[in-house]
Amino acid sequence: MKKQWSMIGAIVLIIFVAWLSVLNVDSVPLNFGFAVVEWPLILIIFVSVLVGALIATLFSTVREYRNKRNHKETSSKKYRSEKANNDVTNDETDLYSVDSTDNDSDLTN
Repeated sequence: MKKQWSMIGAIVLIIFVAWLSVLNVDSVPLNFGFAVVEWPLILIIFVSVLVGALIATLFSTVREYRNKRNHKETSSKKYRSEKANNDVTNDETDLYSVDSTDNDSDLTN
């Protein structure tokens, strides 16, 4: 369902940008601080949307990587903890277990 909403959002965004492109075909000056260029407004809007999508994707990828790494560390710690608990439990069981062959030999003597 999440992918469907993402697709619907993308379609709405594309329609919005297309609508803006029809309305904004005039050239406007763009000041970079060291140079001034005149570009069509739709090109500026399109590049801005593209850069915004790129930044959002970058942040999403970084967040996903961190979540996977944290999950892997947590799973590893949990596994080690469970393994240590099982080892301790097995050691305690071995201490309290009685070997049946020892009991039989004691009875015959």
